[in-house]
Amino acid sequence: MTDVSEPGAVERFVGEAAASLGAIDLLVANVGGSVGAGFLETTLEEWKHTFELNLFHAVGATRAVVPHMEKRAGGSVLIVSSISGWKPVSGRAQYATAKAAEIHLAHSLARELAPYRIRVNSLSPGSVLFDGGAWARFRDAEPEAFAKFEREEFPWGRLATPSEIADVAVFLLSDRARWINGANIPVDGAQRSPSAW
Repeated sequence: MTDVSEPGAVERFVGEAAASLGAIDLLVANVGGSVGAGFLETTLEEWKHTFELNLFHAVGATRAVVPHMEKRAGGSVLIVSSISGWKPVSGRAQYATAKAAEIHLAHSLARELAPYRIRVNSLSPGSVLFDGGAWARFRDAEPEAFAKFEREEFPWGRLATPSEIADVAVFLLSDRARWINGANIPVDGAQRSPSAW
């Protein structure tokens, strides 16, 4: 376990993982979150913290794994973004902007790291329901509002499950997806809006 917002923590973690495992073939950059509120209430420091948490952990982790993947003549990087990065979202523009940057990062790095045979893709989940998560807390605190969100925003009438996201992630990392590079794959069940507010 490591705090990705701590300077040098991601690089240390990658180095320790490489030493322990003997090699690194795959990377999943899957840290996210946001601080602040609406645009006018959110400070510049909160914007910076949100970018550190989302975008810059992916930058640091990818830079750290490249030498290890280069030794293995290739690898696969998956940056977990969000549908908030390309669908309009009300409130928390800092989160949506950071997630959009992750999508662009993956596309750019796919071209730049191609000579090393390193594939880079992004995955954009929609809203995922799991025990203890934010959507489960919303469901329990405001059942009527949650039911309205589920009914109006999801053509299938439900949120995603963690396994539905994981299945796509595993595929994208695998050799079966060897010709998918620089793509952003939405896994959202055709969700309309990434926000219930």
